[in-house]
Amino acid sequence: AEAAAAKARADADAEATRTAAAAEAARLESQALADSQAKAQADAAAQANALAGSLGIKTFYFGYDDANLQDGDIDALRAHAAYLGKNSGARVQVNGHSDERGTREYNMALAERRAKAVAAFLTGNGARGSQLEVVSYGEEKPAVAGEGEESWAKNRRVELEYAAGNP
Repeated sequence: AEAAAAKARADADAEATRTAAAAEAARLESQALADSQAKAQADAAAQANALAGSLGIKTFYFGYDDANLQDGDIDALRAHAAYLGKNSGARVQVNGHSDERGTREYNMALAERRAKAVAAFLTGNGARGSQLEVVSYGEEKPAVAGEGEESWAKNRRVELEYAAGNP
């Protein structure tokens, strides 16, 4: 009888140990899941903040006599394209500008090439063509008055002007 009682106690102790181990494993798994969810939420918040920051950039600058996008503008342009892709009611006017050097006709064409380069990037990355209107102002609406490279550099630009669904 003593042996049977000792065996029963040993079996009960073993079962208690298994139960405690299973409970600890479940607790650790639950904690890992909670940590994973918290990290995913933090990552999503950081991504949303980065996207919001990128959507705040609506002016893109160009080199002299150039209609090529700058590498530093790509992330912000991708954010606008993604926003437009997810918001079909959003509409944006893509306004091209140039500095005052060159003939009026040349500057209108250059500003249009710049605006079309931005529009092509946007449509190639999620925006619909129907959401975009390309406008060329040439040298007619300078951002900065004055002569010299500092002023001219600020006038060689494309501005995104949201007409509907402003981010």
